[in-house]
Amino acid sequence: MILSMSGQAWLFLGTVAAGFVNGFVYDIFRIARKTARHKSWLVQIEDVLYWTIASVLMFYFMLRQNHGEVRFFAIVGAAIGMVLYFNSLSPLVIKISVAVINFIKNVILTIVRIILIPIRILIRLIKILAKPCLWLARGFSNRANSVKQGSRNKLLDLRRKVVLKNEERRKKKQKADKKKIKT
Repeated sequence: MILSMSGQAWLFLGTVAAGFVNGFVYDIFRIARKTARHKSWLVQIEDVLYWTIASVLMFYFMLRQNHGEVRFFAIVGAAIGMVLYFNSLSPLVIKISVAVINFIKNVILTIVRIILIPIRILIRLIKILAKPCLWLARGFSNRANSVKQGSRNKLLDLRRKVVLKNEERRKKKQKADKKKIKT
């Protein structure tokens, strides 16, 4: 479809605005990279995702505004829009966004630390109170072990005595049997 000069001018301004929006969307990825560590393979996946989204949006824009006709000045307009955005607002947007996100992170970390204070105090109290209990338990355990060991030793002594008595009886019986055989 043939566009008038004013239609082409509006299309050019629209593609400049679309390039501006594409630049802003890319800044979202850049902000995410600055606020959270990303591995190189994840950055590559993000870039592929961005360019896929940008291509689909530009195609949709061109389909709606220019009936799907791709014109050179439209591509140049999108590129100019991105360059304008990256050279004008991008540094400010990134700086403010990173500062806001870091502030929110710090607030959340502070709240979590404040919430954890009573839990840490409770854990310390439990440790302090548990030390005497453990000491007593070890003492009872040691006493129980010594009693157990003592009773074990007594049992062994009793067994030895029984075995010795049985041997003495057997020997006496053998002596008595030998005397009977001799007489």
